[in-house]
Amino acid sequence: HPGTGALVKSLELVHERPYHLFVISQDMEHFQHIHPEQQPDLTWAIGVTLPKAGYYTVLSDFLPTGGASQLILRPLVTAGFRGDLASDSAHLVPDTNPVKTVDDLTATVSFDPPVFVAGLYGHLIFHLTDTKTGRPVIDLQTYLGAFGHTLIMSEDMLDYVHSHSLDIIAADDDDGVPQFIIPPGADLEKLRGGPDVTFDGLMPKPGRYRAWTQLRRNNIVHTFTTTFSVNAP
Repeated sequence: HPGTGALVKSLELVHERPYHLFVISQDMEHFQHIHPEQQPDLTWAIGVTLPKAGYYTVLSDFLPTGGASQLILRPLVTAGFRGDLASDSAHLVPDTNPVKTVDDLTATVSFDPPVFVAGLYGHLIFHLTDTKTGRPVIDLQTYLGAFGHTLIMSEDMLDYVHSHSLDIIAADDDDGVPQFIIPPGADLEKLRGGPDVTFDGLMPKPGRYRAWTQLRRNNIVHTFTTTFSVNAP
């Protein structure tokens, strides 16, 4: 607790897990989204194998019971690393091809507005087709309570957005009754979605960003990487 220093004993379930942990390499080539488990001494732990020596960022996302949502970033440097922060930093290049394929999922990625502007909300849209047949995907499964998750991070790894797919279908007018993509109380394992999945986010400053978007189909979680620029207002 920031005021009393008391140990936080419980976390609330947010998207089916009490603790979301992201591990990202400084060059932004390695990404993990994992879920620590509470130990008998009330600490949280999980085993991680890193692919190479170097700098990493560890980002914790959780909600203490009775508190506010927390996004806490900590650096990690492995043993055996002989380089420096500058040489290990990311040098992002925005995507030139909007089509991405990961196994049996192919995504055509678009932006609304077409170019994001710092300080304004934008939408990241995935149109999904089957890699083999080219047909629209309508059997997307939920993953952690939503049809998709994305983590967006700035090139300097100082700013980040953790977003879940939008759950409300836009009405034709302001007085329309909202329609939920995931109805309250629905059996999430029986739901199927697609072919479009939309995320929103606000990037706080201009520059280059990378998004890691996770989608689940046929009980496999697919991770798509999208790199884009954000303009100044």
